[in-house]
Amino acid sequence: MLGIFIVILDGLWIVDVADSYDLYPGSAWALLAIGLCMMIFAYIMIQHKRKQEAPMKDEVQEIHAERVLAQQFVNRMWKDREAVGGRLILSLLIIHAVIAVFHLGLALRMVQITIFVGIICFSFFYIMNDDRGDLKEQEEDLKPESHFMQTFMRLIDYRQHPFSLGLLVFLLIVLTFLISKWFGWEISFDTGGNPLYVMSLPTSAVILSGLAFACGLIYINQHCDFFGLRQTDQGAYRLFQIHFYEIIACGASFFIWLGIIILSWFFA
Repeated sequence: MLGIFIVILDGLWIVDVADSYDLYPGSAWALLAIGLCMMIFAYIMIQHKRKQEAPMKDEVQEIHAERVLAQQFVNRMWKDREAVGGRLILSLLIIHAVIAVFHLGLALRMVQITIFVGIICFSFFYIMNDDRGDLKEQEEDLKPESHFMQTFMRLIDYRQHPFSLGLLVFLLIVLTFLISKWFGWEISFDTGGNPLYVMSLPTSAVILSGLAFACGLIYINQHCDFFGLRQTDQGAYRLFQIHFYEIIACGASFFIWLGIIILSWFFA
C-alpha cells in the first residue's frame, strides 16, 4: 500500500506543478520508480508468503476481538455514510467558503485536495465494509460464457494483482507529463482554466488515483490484514462495480489524453 501511495502522490504532484517547471527534477522520476518497485516487491512477497507462524491461542483471541471492533466501526460508518457524508460536506463547504473570502486561490487548490481525500476515504470504507454475501453464487452468476471474456476477466481481476486499468491510465498521463518536459514537446494539457474537454487531465488524474487506490485495497484485503481489519474474500459483485467505474473514468480519461496528444501533434 505504501508503494501505491508513493506512486499516486508523486504522480499528482507532477500533474499539479506542470506549469511551474520547464524540466522536472530527478526526484520526480526517482519517487515514481521507487513506488512501482515497492508495489512489485510487495506483490511478489504476498504471492510467496502463504503460510505464517500460528500465534498463541490467547493472542488469537485478543487479535480477533480487536479485529471485530475495527470491522464493526467500518460497517457502522458505511451504513451511516449518507448522514456522516452530508455533515462532512456541509462543514467542508463552510470552511472553503470562509477561506475563499480571504484567499480564493488557496480555496480552489484545497477543493482538489478535498476531492482526493474524499475519494480515498470513500474507497476505504466501500472496500473494507464486510458485505460479502454468497461469494460462490456471485462467482457463478457473473461468470461470462465466452472463453475469451473469461481470460480477459482474469487479467483484470484485482483480487489476484493490484495493477489495475485505472493505475495504468494514471501512469500513462503522468509519464506523458514527464516525457514531454524531458524532450521539450509543446503539449496543451489544459492545466489552467477553461479546459477543451468536459474535464482536464489533472482532474482525470485525481479521479484515476482514487480508482487505483480502491483496486489496491481489494487486492490487499483479499490476501492480508490491513489496519486491524481481518483478511476477507472479496466477491465478484464488488469487483464488477469497480469495473463499471473503470469504464467511465478510464475510458473518458484515455480519450481525453488521446485527443490532447493528437491535437498537440497536429498543430505542432
